[in-house]
Amino acid sequence: MNIEEEFLTQIIPDKQRTKKRTKNSKRKGNKGEYDLVKILKERFPDKIWSRTFGSGAYTGGLNAGHAKLLNEDQKLLFVSDVRCPKEFKFTIEHKNYEKIDFYDLFNKSSNLFSWYEQAEADAKLLNKSPLLVVKTNHHKRIVFVKIDAAPKTLKPVFVHEGRCCYWLEDLLTLPNEYFFEE
Repeated sequence: MNIEEEFLTQIIPDKQRTKKRTKNSKRKGNKGEYDLVKILKERFPDKIWSRTFGSGAYTGGLNAGHAKLLNEDQKLLFVSDVRCPKEFKFTIEHKNYEKIDFYDLFNKSSNLFSWYEQAEADAKLLNKSPLLVVKTNHHKRIVFVKIDAAPKTLKPVFVHEGRCCYWLEDLLTLPNEYFFEE
């Protein structure tokens, strides 16, 4: 804790400090998406990648009806967290959290399950397969892929609820043909 944080902890009640933490978690999420875009640009340098403006919020959740007003090219700009090339077979939902509890795997009301749903809803809008990429503090990124879209040549770390989990760095070693339509 730096001196400013220590000072604020002493003089500002918890309720007032909560607002600052919310801003920081939003910033952390945005940074995680930018970092993922950088990883994708390094792996696929001949493709254009960017963070989706608003992080997919225009067509996500309660705003899903907006997608009905968009053509396919417009949906590519607004659906999911990362704007992917048109020929990319997946949509990408990215989460950057402090930690995931092991028991979240068994708790249908955990964030993990809502992330699955969010990733699958975005993918359905574009008729693609979802990739859920999760980064937690001090750990490498993991990625969840539905079993029907999972690579046959890479062994998953584990399989859960119809999804295979891989280390992102391992998944990105696969040939381009796995990721892109011809």
